[in-house]
Amino acid sequence: MQNSKTFGTCATCHRQTPLTKHHLIPKKREKKKKKISKNEGEEAVIYICRTCHDGIHDLYDERILEKEFYTLEKLSTDERLRKHFLWVSKCKKGLQ
Repeated sequence: MQNSKTFGTCATCHRQTPLTKHHLIPKKREKKKKKISKNEGEEAVIYICRTCHDGIHDLYDERILEKEFYTLEKLSTDERLRKHFLWVSKCKKGLQ
């Protein structure tokens, strides 16, 4: 999955849709942390739709994402994000 044209199931809203790569540890923040090896950084991604991706970044800045939402489980259990993902899951498939 190299670009936003890849089609599949969104990890957060579970719709069948084009996907984008979301870095669980933001790329800008990852570069500042020497303790994260390149291989770990490459694996710390999930594939989600553009609407879910935009919602994550609209609700939280990179510092908060790095400190509190560095796994899919942590993203999925946050009340604000959960409400957003639920709303997206009910949207028409053409919404991006």
